[in-house]
Amino acid sequence: MTHDEADHGLTAWEIVNGARALYFTVGYGREPLYDYATALLMAGTGPTILAARLTSVYFSLLLIAATYAWARRAFGRPVALLTAAGLAVGFWPLMAGRQALRSITLPAVFALAVLFYWQGLWADAQGSRGAGGQGRTRSPLLPRSPAPLLFFASSGLLLGLTFYTYIPARVMWLALPALALYLLVAGRGLVAARRVWAGLGLTLLVAVLVAAPLFLYLANHPGLEARIDELSAPLRAAAGGDLAPLWANARGALRLFTIEGDRTWRYNLPGKPFLGPVMGVLFYVGLVIAGWLAAARNRVSKKKLGFADAAAPGAFLALLWLLLGFAPVLVTGPGLSMTQAIGAQPVLYLFPALALVAGYNVVLRRMTGKQITNYELRITNSESATRHPLPATRHLPPATRYLPLAALIVFTTLAAVTARDYFVRWANAPEVRVQYETTMVAALRYLDERGAGAAAVSTITPGRYHTPAVALLTLRDPAVQPRWFDGRQSLILPGAADSLLLIPGFTPIPTALQPYLAGATLVDELPLRPDDLDRPVRVYALDGATPVVQPRAARFGDHVELLGYELSATAARPGDVLTLVTAWRLLAPLPEASLFAHLTGPGQLLAVADGLGAPGEAWVSGDVLLQLHSLTIPADAPPGEYPLVVGVYTRDDSRRLMTDEGRDSVNLTTVTVVDE
Repeated sequence: MTHDEADHGLTAWEIVNGARALYFTVGYGREPLYDYATALLMAGTGPTILAARLTSVYFSLLLIAATYAWARRAFGRPVALLTAAGLAVGFWPLMAGRQALRSITLPAVFALAVLFYWQGLWADAQGSRGAGGQGRTRSPLLPRSPAPLLFFASSGLLLGLTFYTYIPARVMWLALPALALYLLVAGRGLVAARRVWAGLGLTLLVAVLVAAPLFLYLANHPGLEARIDELSAPLRAAAGGDLAPLWANARGALRLFTIEGDRTWRYNLPGKPFLGPVMGVLFYVGLVIAGWLAAARNRVSKKKLGFADAAAPGAFLALLWLLLGFAPVLVTGPGLSMTQAIGAQPVLYLFPALALVAGYNVVLRRMTGKQITNYELRITNSESATRHPLPATRHLPPATRYLPLAALIVFTTLAAVTARDYFVRWANAPEVRVQYETTMVAALRYLDERGAGAAAVSTITPGRYHTPAVALLTLRDPAVQPRWFDGRQSLILPGAADSLLLIPGFTPIPTALQPYLAGATLVDELPLRPDDLDRPVRVYALDGATPVVQPRAARFGDHVELLGYELSATAARPGDVLTLVTAWRLLAPLPEASLFAHLTGPGQLLAVADGLGAPGEAWVSGDVLLQLHSLTIPADAPPGEYPLVVGVYTRDDSRRLMTDEGRDSVNLTTVTVVDE
């Protein structure tokens, strides 16, 4: 799992244990709907990545069902079936449906909002199945039915919920007012103007009421949405007169459909576009057909392609849906487009479906004078007869019988290519195994099976929302008590006896820290693939001995105690790098902690080495921390003697901890800088 997925799991588990928020500040900040949905599953499964992945699967299935239902009402069953088939077997939908990320909630909830809005527009007008007119003729009582209001209110509820899913929802809602405007201007009486206005008003009113708490919270907490500020940089540049960044991003984004896709291993086979060559051609043909359906006024010509009048607003909505869903990557560029363009995913395969169905009907009409669409089945009130029955398959020319088979071959091939690219090529790529913490998960499972008690685990991401979050969803043995540190700059030696130390290949212990592992015994090496990039993972048994250092004792409140230090040299020349190792006994957790080592000169700092490789919020009382500091003597440093001082502070407020003697630092020794 990636750390983003693990963070969702961590937040969901916090919700299970009582946390409640309208907006979570993890990472760059995120909307909460996905986490609350995951929490419902975790309440039964416990903190597992399976619960998060199942949440994505359920939203993905909901997306397919909602898109099928809307497409059937707008364009008929053949288009709906082909669209659903593409969403079921396409690479991008499969990837999104298997990742434990909140982005999948947006297209699913928005597709439902569109479905209910569409149903509200045509609830009484053309039967119980909507605009296509495939259902039964309405009852005389239906005009007084409250169903349209319920549909519009439900659409508003769902539209409001989209703002709790993912950032692009803030532009997606514009599709519904635009559809209403289209119906009023170009709908030619398909829906009564009063219903259009009333339906839009009710939908937006409910959506505003649902979304208001979130936006009020964000307005009262400015600065939470760091991601938006970061992604909107091209727009700010354009507002200042520099269009180059926006134009470059837009050009790169337009290549995503069929030329070159997202190059991020985490979400894609680097460079794989949304659509392959065949689907790509059908997609562009479908775009042309949709544009023609939305703009043309000739109803007879539309029916020759196999579409009824309601296909015109459906085509307009699909085009706008695609544009609004794709708009974020036009601003930000192709990077991370597999998530940022997720709003456009439901209609991606609608356009190839339009091309296939229209092409089939054109061929069929030319060869037989007939066409096959859902709209030809119209059942009377008594349901006793049908008009314009479908031509019997056995009477069709041989060439037309194979056209549906050709469509089946297209989608079967798509499924086969997706299976190869996702389950074979992408899933087994070494870079993907790194991104999805495969080695760390293997190490944690090793601890589950063989570990007990204290275990110090080295990782390049020891912070709370990274490897510890992965551990929450992986470790099951409560007897395992992990500690986290980055072995490239620090070392944690648990105070408990018979503890373990795990060192993966990505965090080799630097030379200055290796002497403190003299008493460690190599007991195992995890079996990994030959091409894994972070191998090997070595497991050491520790003897619990306190490392020997130059003693220098000082206690900083109730959190940490300085034991001593080792310095590579006490004399240096300008340009030299001094290596300092400080040893600390941890007493209690200290969130946002950092250590500092300073060479102080007259009125200024000569050299600074701040940092901490073992996050303070995870400190365990009794453990020993060894921290590596590298101090570079400036090239223009004047000769002289400079005190070397160390201390502790918290990053969020830059407050230094005081020693028991009332000082905010401890003088270790004096470093002499000599002439070159």
